[in-house]
Amino acid sequence: MTDTQWSQLGPYNKSAKLYHCTASRITAKEGNGFYPVVRTISMSGWMGYNTTQWNTNFQLFRKTTDMTILSPSDALVFIDERDDSIDDGYFAVDMNLARIVNFPAGYHNGAGAVTFADGHAEIHRWRSPEVLARQQSGVQTVKREYQPVSANNVDLMWLRAHATNPK
Repeated sequence: MTDTQWSQLGPYNKSAKLYHCTASRITAKEGNGFYPVVRTISMSGWMGYNTTQWNTNFQLFRKTTDMTILSPSDALVFIDERDDSIDDGYFAVDMNLARIVNFPAGYHNGAGAVTFADGHAEIHRWRSPEVLARQQSGVQTVKREYQPVSANNVDLMWLRAHATNPK
């Protein structure tokens, strides 16, 4: 987590605990044992130098000066991701299809932490039943990703409004 070979943020923070919400209840099988997942924080797929384009005709933000339409105070950088949605640390927000690809966490009474490009953080309360589905405990039995939702799903609309803008 903090090894600079694998983590771009490793030089800035040596505490792996920063990347894991203690409210996470999912365990992962490793060998013969079950252990808590290592991380529950993901980075917006629309941010950073090592990201790849999820949808064409939308802007990637490599630096804050790239943000000419979406303000840095509105541009999502890090988000608590549901532990049963975690895959690769890349929090995908689909700007074209009505689906939630990666699920934000609502560990805290339906809310989770988000940080923005200007450096501020907030606790955001999620509202749609898809995002607020009951949290799993123990060994993961359902993978939450790529779930179709209505085009006007309030949480999808919020994620899109804070992810990127058209080129």
